Amino acid sequence: MSAKPKTTASRTTARTRTAERPPENIPGWLVPLVYALVVIVLFREFILGHGNLLGSDTLALGYFARNFYTQVVQGLHIFPKWDPLLYGGLPFVDGMHGDIFYPPSMALFFLNAASAWGWKMVLHVFLAGMFTYLWLRGLGLRRGPAFFGGLIYMMGADLVSLVFPGGDGKLFVSALAPLVFWLTERAVGGRRASDFALLALGIALVMFTSHMQLAYFTVWGISLYAMFRCWQFHRAGESNGAVARVFGMFALAGLLGVGASAVQFFPPLRYLREWSQRTEKTQAEKAQAYEYSATYSLHQEEIVSLVVPEFIGDNLPHLTGPETYWGRNPFKINHEYAGVIALLILPLLFLRRRNARSWFFLGLGTIALLYAVGATTPLFHLFYLIPGVKLFRAPSLIIFLFALSAATLGAFGLERYLDWADADADTQRVARRYLWGVTGAFVLLALLASTGVLTSLWQAIFYRGMPADRQQPLAANLPNIRSGFWFTTIFAALVAAIWEGLARRVYGRTIALTALSLLVFVDLYRVDRPFIEATVLIGDQPDVSLLFQPDDNIQFLQQRKAAGEKFRVVDLSPLMGQRGYPQNAFAIHGIDQLAGHHGNEMARARDLIGGELPTNIASSELRLLDVTNTTYVFSPAPLKLPPGYGEAFKGSTGIIYRNENVLPRAYIVGHTEVVPDADAVKRILSAEFDSHHSVVLPQALPAGVTVRADPQGNVRWLSDAVNEQSMLVSSDRPSLLVVLDNFYDAWHVTVDGKEQPLLRANYLYRAVAIGEGSHSVRFYYSSRTLNISVIVSAVILLLLIAVAASGLLRRTPSGTHAPANA
Repeated sequence: MSAKPKTTASRTTARTRTAERPPENIPGWLVPLVYALVVIVLFREFILGHGNLLGSDTLALGYFARNFYTQVVQGLHIFPKWDPLLYGGLPFVDGMHGDIFYPPSMALFFLNAASAWGWKMVLHVFLAGMFTYLWLRGLGLRRGPAFFGGLIYMMGADLVSLVFPGGDGKLFVSALAPLVFWLTERAVGGRRASDFALLALGIALVMFTSHMQLAYFTVWGISLYAMFRCWQFHRAGESNGAVARVFGMFALAGLLGVGASAVQFFPPLRYLREWSQRTEKTQAEKAQAYEYSATYSLHQEEIVSLVVPEFIGDNLPHLTGPETYWGRNPFKINHEYAGVIALLILPLLFLRRRNARSWFFLGLGTIALLYAVGATTPLFHLFYLIPGVKLFRAPSLIIFLFALSAATLGAFGLERYLDWADADADTQRVARRYLWGVTGAFVLLALLASTGVLTSLWQAIFYRGMPADRQQPLAANLPNIRSGFWFTTIFAALVAAIWEGLARRVYGRTIALTALSLLVFVDLYRVDRPFIEATVLIGDQPDVSLLFQPDDNIQFLQQRKAAGEKFRVVDLSPLMGQRGYPQNAFAIHGIDQLAGHHGNEMARARDLIGGELPTNIASSELRLLDVTNTTYVFSPAPLKLPPGYGEAFKGSTGIIYRNENVLPRAYIVGHTEVVPDADAVKRILSAEFDSHHSVVLPQALPAGVTVRADPQGNVRWLSDAVNEQSMLVSSDRPSLLVVLDNFYDAWHVTVDGKEQPLLRANYLYRAVAIGEGSHSVRFYYSSRTLNISVIVSAVILLLLIAVAASGLLRRTPSGTHAPANA
């Protein structure tokens, strides 16, 4: 009976001690300063001008797209609507050349593409911290725990490691996610029109990053959070009508956000479906579609790596040592690790007093993790029923929602960790048992890992039948696995020891917060830095320098283009199994390539050329080169080519051959063949087809249009800009002018100032009928879809900005609603 008075007394004492001990005290200005110092330390090579942040995918495509955008805007002072340099051309906006309309991309107008790319990556790591800090402060956390949560999220390897693969869009959305969550909380909590307008602008900002998959997942997250908050309002006694209005305003904000980003969303949506047919290109056969949609998932090994990051290894180009990734994905060039310190602390939220907010973020993180593991569990069948899921093939990309949930719970867990140091004896006993119990569990795991028992059990239970080619990486990674478990054990022990010192009043909360923040930095720095170092290492490779400085072969081609010659070039190195130029190196320096790397090229271009590796060159016995205006062929070694090919230039890296049989970029022809699309490629590339005197059409000429065979005349180019072309054409009889640039319905043509039907010729290219005599022909790009989308985006953006600004200027107190931490 005496225990109860003693407990009451201890609680009174605890409240007194809490009142006597001030909370962790950090000034607001210190938060951005520390975050800035963190990014300086992480990205010091780039910031000091000793490296770049162009990752592997960046070098393949991203740098080309941004460099093209930069050169057109800076050099020609126009906005590019068409990219003529790859695959015969593709639309610039519709074809998705990256974050064209994303506000930070405006830096391209003033910096070179490589610098702008790097600074955007660095900026968004910093913003990830600041936005998370604002989000956590908006949930009512004190500055110290909010700073702690922001540090965890901004340094998470799931975010920072994206610099190596060049996942800029993924990184941007991950950085913006806490901002959109914060705006959601402000909107549904404050219920002001201006805050809903800000939320719509935040959603538009995410859409403008151009990474639609992560934008889609972000909408999942904030929608679930809005539902949770509406449930809280209902539990607080609000009427169903009031709750419905709140969610209705949230839904309207979402629709307006998508509408505001119409220029980024709708033209690509139409193009991908109707022209590139990307959804068909990225989908497997129906029988395999489920497996395809779960191609890049997390597996059991990656799940363990969320706690012990060294467990799974990687495929980074290490300065020394072999590759260490032994998991089940094809490769591993990023990491999903979000930090172990938050995971060690957040269980405190579920000991004794629990609240709805903690359960929500535990649920959100669990849902994200279950989705990320894809077909590893049968639960993915349920996700697969959600519209849009089958269009994606990397479930693991949702991991940023897990990381944000972990950072949020970790920050709230830290607040409880600090407060429980002043709690009653019973509560302290619970915390002490948990913290040291976890440490003991990790000691046991570290011992099992050190003796090899852990990995042996793993192979026997979870990874039966491990392929032989994974055994060697596992053996190479064993020392890292052992050290990783001991690292995690040390972190667990330090988290427990710091709490003990705080509970025993050896130091105050500010020192404890500082010590834990240093642990976060050390924990995540050791995982982040290899990915940044590997990125810099890639940027220092000799062939990468060709992206910035043309060699003598490229300079030769640039001289030919400057002299007025119109041509395409192909690098035969990949077809010969040799290493040649980086995939888009010629295009980066303004030279039209037959193929290249893009991913959203037109479906007909893939059919005619044979894909990223133009395999139809060999199968057509080089006839593909003739019909695509591919005048120059690069080879790193001498080739024995048929008559009509001669050596044009021999440079330091190989030989450039000239094709004398090639069709000119624009020419006149008078004989037509109507061939269905299903048979067109075969006919065009056949030996029987006379490409110099005949042209293949998908249907008969329009009524009233006639042509006569073997016209005599010429084509003189007047201009060839990215959005417009003009030429003088003369012919001694009615004929077709054929231009070997891709047909697209946004292109229009006038002859002598009068609009004429644009025809599709030779499966892929443009043609227009001309009469006898001399004519002025002008092709110009004007997309109705793009124009309407620009207007829609501009109107909605101006409306949202006006509503948001008016609300901020005349802010009034709002009603009281259920708190977010209830």
